[in-house]
Amino acid sequence: MFTRMSTRLTVGIVVLAALRASFALAQLPTAAISGIIRDSSAAAIPGAAVTATNRETGLARTTHTSGEGYYKLAAMPVGVYDVKSEAPAFRAEVKQALRLEVGQEAVLNFTLAVGSIQETVTVTADAALVETTSGSLGGVVNEERVADLPLNGRNFNQLVFLQPGITAYRTNSATSTLAVGLLFSSNGAPIRSNAILLDGASILAASGVTGVSVTGSMLGVEGIREFRVITNSFPAEYGMSMGSQMTIVSKNGTNEFHGSLFEFVRNSALDARNFFDRKTVPSNPRLPAFRRNNFGSALGGPLRRDRSFFFLTYEGLRERLGVTQVLNVPTAACQSRVNRLTTW
Repeated sequence: MFTRMSTRLTVGIVVLAALRASFALAQLPTAAISGIIRDSSAAAIPGAAVTATNRETGLARTTHTSGEGYYKLAAMPVGVYDVKSEAPAFRAEVKQALRLEVGQEAVLNFTLAVGSIQETVTVTADAALVETTSGSLGGVVNEERVADLPLNGRNFNQLVFLQPGITAYRTNSATSTLAVGLLFSSNGAPIRSNAILLDGASILAASGVTGVSVTGSMLGVEGIREFRVITNSFPAEYGMSMGSQMTIVSKNGTNEFHGSLFEFVRNSALDARNFFDRKTVPSNPRLPAFRRNNFGSALGGPLRRDRSFFFLTYEGLRERLGVTQVLNVPTAACQSRVNRLTTW
């Protein structure tokens, strides 16, 4: 026999608003840009101005080089930047389309040529592919991977298995509180030793494992831009756990309106019959009913161009699921004996 259970579950409405004043730094987690500015003779240029401008939001940050020609722009929101370096008696140089990922410190060096300050040299930004500022192990799941890789249930944290050393943990107890959500171990560490931060805030459940909704999933991929998983040799700014460190960045509004509308459907049309599912004739197996509708939308844009932005996302889940249950019932002989004893 099988029983039919109908559920109407709402994953939730998540409002992610990014409101930035011109003087405010972006929310964590962020990235950084550093490097050295020299002239054509390899001598350092002190006091040179370095300005990084975000192509998506117009956010501009400026700093100046030290006496050794070194500069650093910290706490930069992830995104695509144009970086300009200029100094008196030198031609300005602009490096375009530098993509900053969460937790990254991009090294971008400049070599300025002597010339008029009205002249500008423009090149394509080319940060080092090898991480030279940190010895930590791990990797980034960027925006393209989050959007393009197939996910059953659209649970973005399934992409954590793209990193080496991450293994899934499966419990045999269906009633355990740990049975809900995605559980994993990093390099053999306990499943309770992973830290998960969304925009700098911990989202672990009270049990110390992955925080999930009643559907067993986390925030849908429409609200996630990218995340970094560090599996070993954490920098000093990380702590609280000995497993992995997952740093997640939510999507934010930009100077251009953008959004999406989606629906994904799953059903039992191509499912095979379970051994215990009822079967009337060979061509008509009676499968338990199953239909899942996963739908939602997202919208972002400017409230005030180059100043403040908004981003909204909604995701819903409606599922109708039939479950086959196997029950132990008394045999005919047992029932007959019970009836005789009752009558006697």
